Amino acid sequence: MYAKEYLLQHITAPPTLTELAAIAGTNTFKLKNGFKELFNNTVFGYLSDTRLEKAQGLLLAGMPVKEVADRLGYSSVQHFSTTFRKKFSVPPGKLYR
Repeated sequence: MYAKEYLLQHITAPPTLTELAAIAGTNTFKLKNGFKELFNNTVFGYLSDTRLEKAQGLLLAGMPVKEVADRLGYSSVQHFSTTFRKKFSVPPGKLYR
C-alpha cells in the first residue's frame, strides 16, 4: 500500500490524515478503513508502533535516548520516554547501553 510506504519514508514528520489520503489518491474514510483492514491498526497507531520498534533497536544498538527521540521526530525526550514506557513497560534509559 502506497500510503504505508509514504508514511514510513516520512516517519519523522508524517503528513496529516487528509494529506496522506490525497497523496494516496483516496479519501480519509477509505484510507482509514483500508489501513485498519490491511494492517489491523489505525494509520497513526501503525506509525507509533513502527517508530517505537525502531527506537527500541536504536537504543539496544547504543544510541542515547535524546538522540533517538530527536532522530524519530518526537517533540521532547519526556514525550518519547512516556510513550516508550507505555508500549514496552520499561523506560528507554534501561535499554540504552
